[in-house]
Amino acid sequence: MLPLLLACSLLAGAPLTPALSQQLSQQPLTRVPLRCRLDGGPWRDCLMVVERMGEAWQLLLGSEQFGFQHDGSGQVQMRRGQAPWLPVQARWTADAALCWDGICAQGNIPLD
Repeated sequence: MLPLLLACSLLAGAPLTPALSQQLSQQPLTRVPLRCRLDGGPWRDCLMVVERMGEAWQLLLGSEQFGFQHDGSGQVQMRRGQAPWLPVQARWTADAALCWDGICAQGNIPLD
């Protein structure tokens, strides 16, 4: 059976990054069902896929894929699909959502 991430990526038509391909072949990824909101829209089911705890993860929201990288010093970068990596600011909201610029996630978010 294909791993869930691989199946989601294939369904979304998103190519796998080399790092993600290597990770899929080496060990199982942590998958966490969450609720996400994009650009202030409605909350929807999404999936967080943790490649390396605290360092690299993805949010899969419908057909969209958001990649995140954390360098350990507090700097987080995000990319939407295959767009270039851009720095983002993480913040918590009053409704217990963790947001990175235009995307927010709620639920049992693994922080480290």
